[in-house]
Amino acid sequence: MSDNVARPELLNRLRSRDAGERAEAARQLRNQMVEHEAAGMHGDQNAVYAELKMRLAKLLAQADPQERLAATALLAELVEIETLDDSQMVRMATQIKSLMQTPDMTVCAEAMAVYRQLILKRWPNVLSSVEADVSRRLEMLEGERSEVQRLATLRLIEMLCGEALVPLYTYVPKIFKALSQPLRDQRVEIRAAAGRALGACLGVLPLTERNPRNAWLNFLFEELQRNQQAGGVESLHGSQLICQELLQSGGMYMQPHFAQACETAMKLKDHRDAHVRRAAIEQLPMLARYSPHEFARPGLGAGGGGGGESMLSRSCNYLITLARSSDPERPTAFVALGNIAQSCSTEFRPFLDPVARAIRDMLAQRAKTRTGAGAATGADADDAVTGGALQAIAMLAAAMGPALTRHMRDILDLMFTTGLNQALCDALQALVREVSQLQPAVQGRLLDTVSVILVDIPFRPAQQSLDDLERRMGSTSMHYAATAGGGGGSGSGGGGAALANGVGHALPAAAAEPASLVVRAAKSIPVTAETLALALRTLREFDFSEENLSEFLRNDVLDYLMHSSAAVRSEAIHTVTHIVLSDPLYRSMAGAGVEVASEVVQRLVSAAVVDVDRDVRLMAVQMLERATALDFHMGK
Repeated sequence: MSDNVARPELLNRLRSRDAGERAEAARQLRNQMVEHEAAGMHGDQNAVYAELKMRLAKLLAQADPQERLAATALLAELVEIETLDDSQMVRMATQIKSLMQTPDMTVCAEAMAVYRQLILKRWPNVLSSVEADVSRRLEMLEGERSEVQRLATLRLIEMLCGEALVPLYTYVPKIFKALSQPLRDQRVEIRAAAGRALGACLGVLPLTERNPRNAWLNFLFEELQRNQQAGGVESLHGSQLICQELLQSGGMYMQPHFAQACETAMKLKDHRDAHVRRAAIEQLPMLARYSPHEFARPGLGAGGGGGGESMLSRSCNYLITLARSSDPERPTAFVALGNIAQSCSTEFRPFLDPVARAIRDMLAQRAKTRTGAGAATGADADDAVTGGALQAIAMLAAAMGPALTRHMRDILDLMFTTGLNQALCDALQALVREVSQLQPAVQGRLLDTVSVILVDIPFRPAQQSLDDLERRMGSTSMHYAATAGGGGGSGSGGGGAALANGVGHALPAAAAEPASLVVRAAKSIPVTAETLALALRTLREFDFSEENLSEFLRNDVLDYLMHSSAAVRSEAIHTVTHIVLSDPLYRSMAGAGVEVASEVVQRLVSAAVVDVDRDVRLMAVQMLERATALDFHMGK
């Protein structure tokens, strides 16, 4: 056997600057090692393991962050091997901890993720050192000048407390004291990390030990008051972070201080510092969730008594105004309104109309500002304002249910102008789930969008009589008449990209008629592998059982099993299998679904044998194994 057993091209890809490529190379190297394990070669007798151990040592000796990222990617895969002995576990744990000491934040964060893998595995050798690690890190937090290491320490505390490790109970008081300074640090990233660590620690405090718990909650509230009195931006932000965590994880402790917390949030919402202002806006829905009745009660706060505006009214009026402005906090305002609606659904009804109008106007303005073919791009998923509005729609649907129906008449089409993205899919799922009256409208628009992305023409259910008439007249069917080399549509969307990969249809003359807003928006979406994968996943995750997808499946979706992207092929396999198995039409031994089911099985068998990607082949095999209802077609 060659000394250099590990494939050289994988070792080179391990140093890639692309995180996905590094992870894939590491995964394949692990598979290579496992194959040698299966042949009876363990430990240093396994030539692949011996070489990877040597390579790891060399990578860890380098100061270059790229070399250390390669080591982290490799360790992330190796720790998942089930046959590791104690010495291998100890060596890898030591290597991961050394990577966590690096001055590069990217390396440190990835090493932290691998360390979490070790914690979740509950390796005895790792758990036994947790207390020592925490003690050493707390000492570093007080005297460490490196911002990277201070941030890493806070993330480590958050992670360890989040996993609720019993040995950390005794360290919680020390952690609370150690977090006092980071909560008012000059760097906002460190303050935010300290706030998250504080929340995780509050989750560790045992609920049964009331006196010690209340003593430490009192300590935190006094810290909050000291920071408020100090008055600086950092101290004010720190006090807000403490208040947020006490509201979320302090049980009923904040009930006597609820009115004070409300007034403080309303006062700081107009602060000159953006971080203080955002924290105040984010705190409003937390207050609504903490005590919905008090939040909606008239007269709470400075006015006192039984009259005056409620916190709900004050908050919603402010947030609606903010959502209509050009303020950078518009996304935060939309999300806050959605969260408040979920907490105070009945009392929120008077504000539903103005909130819906604010969402509609924002989406309409965004639709107008988009120009040309690159307008409604998938990048809109990263548009914070659009994403915030879509999140708000999903939460409003959950809170208000059918009461939202009439407001969606002017909003639904505009939602699709944001492009196909995960935020849109989540909002549509919520609408279909909570407002069943909207299901047909959502289905039709979503199928049109998916169809335009995949084949550059809108979806139309198969209509046998009409299709036969079109064929007799010599015209092309609106959706299902495939042509081997047909031209794509005029848009920059699905058709051109699909045909480039051997998938597509000729665009019929009828499609030149004015298209709907949804279709025009879909045609302007640049089709990438990520967009195609999302379109296929959407076809699988939404309930389209009322539609006949047979011909769409056979003529269009199946062709994506030959796409150049492994991710797209994988999604296509998953999607066609789900559609076939979820509809009894395809499981019968006679009738309209037999030909489609038979072709699906043939294409899955082909993918399981000839696909160039190991994971795609494995998925095809797994889908065939799961699809026992289609065994009838396997014998053909």
